[in-house]
Amino acid sequence: MRISLFSTPPGWIATAWSRIGLQALALPQPGPGEAMAALARELNKCLSNLPEPSFPQSPAAALEDELLRYFAGEKVAFSTIIDFSGYTPFQKRVLELVRSIPAGEVRTYGQVALQAGLPKGARAVGGVMRANRTPLVIPCHRVLAAGGKLGGFGGGLDMKRYLLKLEGYNPENTQNA
Repeated sequence: MRISLFSTPPGWIATAWSRIGLQALALPQPGPGEAMAALARELNKCLSNLPEPSFPQSPAAALEDELLRYFAGEKVAFSTIIDFSGYTPFQKRVLELVRSIPAGEVRTYGQVALQAGLPKGARAVGGVMRANRTPLVIPCHRVLAAGGKLGGFGGGLDMKRYLLKLEGYNPENTQNA
C-alpha cells in the first residue's frame, strides 16, 4: 500500500493506494497527523488485505492535482481508478451511482436506492455512504436525506455544507436530519 499526504485549502488530505487504485481517502483535516488518523479510520472500513502495489506515484500525483483544482472551485471529473475490494455487489453499484452524480447536483438516499433497484432501500444506501472509503472521489456529500435535509456525513455537516457550496449547490435551506 502506498500513502500520499498533501495540503489543500480546507486542510490536509491523506490517500491510500492499492495495486488496483485508490483504496481510501481522508477528508480535509487541520493537520497531517489528523489526516493520517482519519485515513486509518477509512482503511479500517476496508475488508481486503492487498499486497504491496507496484505502480509509480503518478496516480497519487494526478489525484492531488485534481483535488487542488476541485478546492480551487473548478469542476473536476475525478479520473482515479477505485479499488472496490471488500465491497458487496450492492455497495459497488450504489457507489458507482453516487460517483455519477454531477457536481452541483444532489440526490436523496431514496432516489439512489430506487436507481440501484431497491425502492425501499434508503437506509441501506445510508449504510453504503457510511462505508464509502473514498469520499470526494465518490461524492457521498451529494446524497441528502428525504425532504432535502443534509442527513449525516463522516466529515461533519459543516464540511458537507462547504463541499456543496463549493460545487454551486446552496444547502442553506437544508437542515440536519
